[in-house]
Amino acid sequence: MKYHPYGNIDPYVNPKAADKVLNEYCDVVESMGNKAFLYYGTCLGIVRDGGYIIGDNDIDVGFLGRHAEEFAARMEKAGFEKKRRLKGHWHFLKYGILIDVYYNFRDMKFLQPLGKIKYNGRLYGVPHPVEKYLEARYGDWKTKRHRKEWKG
Repeated sequence: MKYHPYGNIDPYVNPKAADKVLNEYCDVVESMGNKAFLYYGTCLGIVRDGGYIIGDNDIDVGFLGRHAEEFAARMEKAGFEKKRRLKGHWHFLKYGILIDVYYNFRDMKFLQPLGKIKYNGRLYGVPHPVEKYLEARYGDWKTKRHRKEWKG
């Protein structure tokens, strides 16, 4: 069963809306002088498949920098609906797409410095080295598997 806590749609179902959410998120983060990056399944999909993973219900991103409360206020000003704050990350919704924003990291191993990947004409930050990050997170990340089969 898919997890759609806010009636959200999967990014792969409407990639144009998902891309718009991703770009608007990065614009907010960068306007604050912070560094945005792709994380978890979104990073995996963009690196491995060149897009969003079928079956993934959200966009996973992170940012490095300060002022998490100011960030949340700016997201709301940019039209993102703040849904829920969890430990170290927020859920926002826009255009029906759920974006999961991580901002509090215990392990900075792959986040200092960030790498870059080009997707739809824009450079996005990614953990570095991205292949080692994906291997640590997913094991054999190059082979497509159902999400319950990941080891790592």
